[in-house]
Amino acid sequence: MTALATLAALVRGIPRSVGLALLAGLALLSAWAWHDHRVAAAARKGAQDQQVADRARVAAASAAAAAAQTRLAAMLASKQARISKGTDDALIQKNTDMANRYADLRLRWAADRADHRRPGADAAVAVPAATGDAVDAACAARGWVSFDTAAAAAEAADTAIAKDDAWIAWAAAQQAAWPD
Repeated sequence: MTALATLAALVRGIPRSVGLALLAGLALLSAWAWHDHRVAAAARKGAQDQQVADRARVAAASAAAAAAQTRLAAMLASKQARISKGTDDALIQKNTDMANRYADLRLRWAADRADHRRPGADAAVAVPAATGDAVDAACAARGWVSFDTAAAAAEAADTAIAKDDAWIAWAAAQQAAWPD
């Protein structure tokens, strides 16, 4: 006997009420499986739609963050450039003022030297401007430096100090301009 014939004989031997109950159970089981399949398909579709929406939101948020970062970087670069320009301008002005003061000091020294070298002037000069006369030789013999050397050294030191002060001011201004 074949398998189909065996199955048919088995079905014929089942009472009608049990057969109907089995068919109803099979129908309910089929409906449940169909429902589960539809729910799973809807969940997959919802997950895909959510993923697409999330990607779009993340892309929009990333673009907005990149634009904000670009604006912040441009604003900071502008502030930093203004700070640097202001610091440079202030240092140039300070160096110009110092150079003018030292030039004035040298002119006054030269005028004083000319006054002391006139005939009949016997005032002693504490720091000589240049070697060549008896006072300059005496000052050099005592280990003193010439006025020109001392003035040049003082001007170089003041210029270096001004540059250091400008760097300190620049760093403080840059730090103050940087957002927390």
